[in-house]
Amino acid sequence: MRDVFEPRHEPARSIYRAFQQEAGRRKERSVDEWIKCEREAVFREAAQQAVFLGLRAPTMDDVARAERYAMGSADYGAKWAYCIVDVMRNSAPQAG
Repeated sequence: MRDVFEPRHEPARSIYRAFQQEAGRRKERSVDEWIKCEREAVFREAAQQAVFLGLRAPTMDDVARAERYAMGSADYGAKWAYCIVDVMRNSAPQAG
């Protein structure tokens, strides 16, 4: 079944998929552990996509800030991915 929230374009799609893969392991972990692992998976994938596409690699702070922004949204994973892509396309670090 198709995930209606999955982004259609890169790099958001790969970032979203990295999050989804890691989120599938939430039941195996404590909340603190799964938050850390999901952020790390998203950070790694975003860094790889930045190299592939010639974009700015986000920092871990960028990833955490984007996650906090997306919290509470029905499309949490997609919103997180799109927010990170916005950071990657902006050459200046995000304030916040």
